[in-house]
Amino acid sequence: MHIDSLSTAASTNINEDLVTSFRHSDGTLELLVFDGASSVSDRHYLDAVLGDPAWFVQQFAAALKQVATPLLNQADSMQLALQVLREQYNALLEAVAMPCYAWPIAALTWLRVHANGEEASIYALGDCKSFLLEANARVIDLDPYDNPQEGILKSAIDTLRHEGLDEQARWARLLPMLRERRVSQNMNPQPSILCLYPQGRFAAREHQIKLKQSDRVLIMTDGFYRLVDSYHLYDTAGLMQACATRGLQTMMQELREHEVGKSGGMAVKKADDASVAMLRFIAIDD
Repeated sequence: MHIDSLSTAASTNINEDLVTSFRHSDGTLELLVFDGASSVSDRHYLDAVLGDPAWFVQQFAAALKQVATPLLNQADSMQLALQVLREQYNALLEAVAMPCYAWPIAALTWLRVHANGEEASIYALGDCKSFLLEANARVIDLDPYDNPQEGILKSAIDTLRHEGLDEQARWARLLPMLRERRVSQNMNPQPSILCLYPQGRFAAREHQIKLKQSDRVLIMTDGFYRLVDSYHLYDTAGLMQACATRGLQTMMQELREHEVGKSGGMAVKKADDASVAMLRFIAIDD
């Protein structure tokens, strides 16, 4: 197995995405893609340099690496990692008085490929995308999910765009709604996103999949998937095939070049952090 991955910030800002992987002694592979949600607070409380979203995904990933084992299922690993993170940073977390809308959240897709290389499991929170690309170019959506809030947000953005507002003015008008949504996500008794203070067990989507040696698995954040659902430069199958044949670097460059000069009317932000990971099961010659 071989992992190609690429993660870039939207601009010169800190990258709030994270792609990381590690292997266990028995050969089990863990591949994780995080998409930290941009803060809707007017300040960072946990890390003034990195920013709270980047701090959260990096520290949670480190805690998960400490506790995850092939014998511990992914759901229980998540709870244990969150406990470890809070214990390690208890002094910091108790010292800050963060409003609920400032609590960091993130999307996460965690692919675990078991030691036999033929079985894998996916644990998903939020709106990262996961696809299987077969040798015959057939694409399977491994985690079908439509974020019910995205339609509401896009409608609000479209209304503001028709008013002729620029990106900064749109953000100011959307901020109260975004903060209300963030509070709702953090206070949900079954949160569907990764958060620092879940009020109950995570309502994750979990899938079991079978793999063949010729398969490729691609996991990406919504920032990278803009090539499909915002800019319509590809359909899903076309994007997966292009990633496999043209390479991730080329596709990332195409995304960034397309964003240059765009009005950003289709999103809260003109550009977004973008990450993609491709797991190949074929033999690597180079």
